[in-house]
Amino acid sequence: MSDPEETDEGTREWFSAAARELDQAERSRQGIAPLSRRPAGLTPTDAWRIAAARDDLRAQRGEVRTGFKLGWTSEVMRRSLGVSEPNFGSLWAYMNVQEGLLDLQRLIHPKAEPEFAFRAEATLAGPGVTALDVTTAGRWAVAVEVVDPRWESRDFDWLDNTADGSSAAAYAVSAFRPTAVPPERLTLTMQAGDVECRGAGREAMGSPAEAVAYLVRELHARGAALEPGMVVLTGGITAPVDLVPGLEIRVSCPELGTCRVRCT
Repeated sequence: MSDPEETDEGTREWFSAAARELDQAERSRQGIAPLSRRPAGLTPTDAWRIAAARDDLRAQRGEVRTGFKLGWTSEVMRRSLGVSEPNFGSLWAYMNVQEGLLDLQRLIHPKAEPEFAFRAEATLAGPGVTALDVTTAGRWAVAVEVVDPRWESRDFDWLDNTADGSSAAAYAVSAFRPTAVPPERLTLTMQAGDVECRGAGREAMGSPAEAVAYLVRELHARGAALEPGMVVLTGGITAPVDLVPGLEIRVSCPELGTCRVRCT
């Protein structure tokens, strides 16, 4: 899903170099200095192209894309952090937590967020896709998303987060189910040690279905679509929690069941 706009060879190499640096940071567990704070700076176009170049690296070595994750879909969270718009990144098969066990040894400074997840059962494409289109084209689940910024600290901004694929690192989902309850009216509870948080689907852009529709419209602008079987994490419903060995995260919804992840 590369950006179709042409750039000169030197600029393309800069995007590729930044993507390789982020890729190495993830693989080595060594955070790097944020790109936005370097002398060359970073623009929104730069950030999206670096993210696309990094996705190309993964695809070239045989990684399989399983879907997408949205970030900053909560207006409350955006306001509190001075962020003006959502973003998104890719999910890959290696990020899917197997048997509910998350190996913290492969991460830098991870946090977990409870979310509603969508799985497409039909292709969703085009500039006019709506939340109603989404609700008739797939099933829903609850999810634990693990975000892990590849920066040396958490002092980074939206541009860095976008270049970093919205900090996508790992995820687990419950069984996908149809639901007669409108997505915005679904509620979930996250239990993580002594912390308990509750939230509703409306926290994600007014509805998780609208969050998916937003993603599809953004994919269309990049010449892509949401294909059958792809998973979408629609954005954190509550504040995230820090992850430490031994912690178990449990996210549950009356209509969608329960998802569990244990940190090792």
